[in-house]
Amino acid sequence: MSDVIPEGYYRDHQGDLQRDRRIKTDRRENRPNNSDGDRRNMFRRHSDEAITNREHHQMIEEALEDFAAEHQG
Repeated sequence: MSDVIPEGYYRDHQGDLQRDRRIKTDRRENRPNNSDGDRRNMFRRHSDEAITNREHHQMIEEALEDFAAEHQG
């Protein structure tokens, strides 16, 4: 019996080679390599966009209320 165990295999309690099904490739390795700074910038842009959208909706609502107040009387 050989003592060399190939990568991705293990010996079971009977001494037989079994494929190690637990070994998986890391999903993070397949992603494009973004540095921490890039990730922070991306999240900052998303949050800035959300804040801008909320502010614009508030301004539109205020403008519609002002328009309605001017044209009711």
